[in-house]
Amino acid sequence: MNLNKQVGAVLFVGLMMLLVMSLIAVTSMQSSTLEERMAGNTRDSLVALQTAEAALKAAETFLDNNVINPTAFDTDGNDGLYDNSNDELWKTLAWNAGDSRSHSGFNPSNVDNAPRYVIQHISETSVAPNLVAQNYRENQANQTVQLYRITARGTGGSDNTEVILQSIYGAP
Repeated sequence: MNLNKQVGAVLFVGLMMLLVMSLIAVTSMQSSTLEERMAGNTRDSLVALQTAEAALKAAETFLDNNVINPTAFDTDGNDGLYDNSNDELWKTLAWNAGDSRSHSGFNPSNVDNAPRYVIQHISETSVAPNLVAQNYRENQANQTVQLYRITARGTGGSDNTEVILQSIYGAP
């Protein structure tokens, strides 16, 4: 056997196998990183949803505990109380202390900003008899009820993750 006639085929094949295995490892790491980011974003959006729901509940509690004159609802909303002149108010708000109310009672440690809400007075109506039958307000048929649109904003770990919730709420 002549050792001087080797052409290095084994070295070439070995290097190609190493290159292919390196590409597989890099692709696998990129995929794992992407999956980790997706899981973090999902968690962040769920935290934002929970903070928005907490703000919505705080606004309902505020309406239940306070008698508010409908004239307090105006277009400037410097107290977070607005009239019904803008159906898409939430799109124009800066969501800061001047135009919305804060729900500071629910602010998890992984959330930078407390959830906020605004309340719009929609109209006044009477309780329908079928709502009384469903224990909305016992024995108070034809009672006047104020209808409000509550818009709540919650954020996740950053302000980039945002959830806006709305509900219609009736309070006597």
